Amino acid sequence: MKLRRAAGLLRHLTISAFILLVLTGCENRQDMTGQTPESQASKVDTTGHQDWETIVEVLLHPRCLNCHQMEMPLIKQGSPHVPRVERGPDNMGLGTMRCSNCHSNQNNAVTGAPGAPGWAMAPIALNWSQKSSAQICQLLTTPQDNGGRSPAQLMQFMSENPLALWGWNPGGNREPVNIPHDKLVTALQGWVAAGTPCPPGTPPSQ
Repeated sequence: MKLRRAAGLLRHLTISAFILLVLTGCENRQDMTGQTPESQASKVDTTGHQDWETIVEVLLHPRCLNCHQMEMPLIKQGSPHVPRVERGPDNMGLGTMRCSNCHSNQNNAVTGAPGAPGWAMAPIALNWSQKSSAQICQLLTTPQDNGGRSPAQLMQFMSENPLALWGWNPGGNREPVNIPHDKLVTALQGWVAAGTPCPPGTPPSQ
């Protein structure tokens, strides 16, 4: 009788241990990469936000920010433009104070005036002066606010446009963008692939 009772108890313990092992395996089930679907989704989301932090650091550098102003460009490390110029209806100056009076398709070694193809203020729709990282992200991901530009178009401009590329080779004693261009391109690709996520708390684009 004692032997039968002991055998029954052993069987019960064995079954309980097996069930516990199965349940534990279900809770910790992972794919071939060693990550649960939840952790993979979290990694993708985190990567997208990290990519955006790289992008916005470039956008807020003086080489970009100086032209992405409301009505008047800045120079050097964010100083007022001298002589005073204003945007004008075509983003290239107002009245006789035209950008082309001093700026051409290349830096002027004699006067020291910077230059690159398409030299002009950024479209007013892409003014992000005085905006936070979240606000800039919202601006760039909202077509009705960014001039109808898609993420691919924004990425193409920052990756290939000669005026944008000038920021990494501005010449003279000007400080170039502090993030390597290839790192920016990689961040843009990752950000777009992740669905262009904005910093937490940013209202979703309409």
